[in-house]
Amino acid sequence: MSVPRLVATIILGLCTAHAAAATAFAQIVPPVAAPAVPQAVPGVQPIGSKWWLVAGGGFSMVRAGCAECSRAGVFTNSKGIFFDVGGRVTPRVDFGVEVLFVTAHLEESVDSDPVRTTFIVGVAQFRPLMHRGLYFRAGMGVGFAGLLDSAIRPDLAETYSTNALGVTYGLGWIFRRERRWGIQANFSHHIAAIGELSSQSGEPVRNLVGNYWTSGLAIFLR
Repeated sequence: MSVPRLVATIILGLCTAHAAAATAFAQIVPPVAAPAVPQAVPGVQPIGSKWWLVAGGGFSMVRAGCAECSRAGVFTNSKGIFFDVGGRVTPRVDFGVEVLFVTAHLEESVDSDPVRTTFIVGVAQFRPLMHRGLYFRAGMGVGFAGLLDSAIRPDLAETYSTNALGVTYGLGWIFRRERRWGIQANFSHHIAAIGELSSQSGEPVRNLVGNYWTSGLAIFLR
């Protein structure tokens, strides 16, 4: 066999072996799939802002109690108005500030004027389920008993104006969670611990604790 024919035979054999090896490797190792491109959900606009604003109201049940008061305390059915503003820190956690206005009676007499309590608290909100509207929230701040009453009726300024430690916690459900606006239902419990407050009868009320349970609806904007 001549030298050129021998070289051609060797090259042909190498090419055949290489093709067979490549075919066997392709059968053993599956091809790598291209990364999936996320598809936009029809009719749902992505949330572009991390800031949110909430405004709403609801029905409140208030209990005022103290060390010298009766064990049952004084219960009041009232209405509450609240406003929240805050921002999204992570997909599950939000931080913000809440303002709540609600009224309560300190005395059992039906002739006594209700005292308005204003809460200003910092809140943290946590969503345990990424694709559901359930959330839990808790916060702490200050409460002012009779703050707005003092501005409307100056004669009550010395008697009713005081500040308190305010604590809150609650839960709720957000509807239309992925939209820029929607509705949320919530239940919250606010607690105001007041050192001393004067009643209309003139007797000081010491170690006063107010419990405010509020359930209602709100509109949120992002």
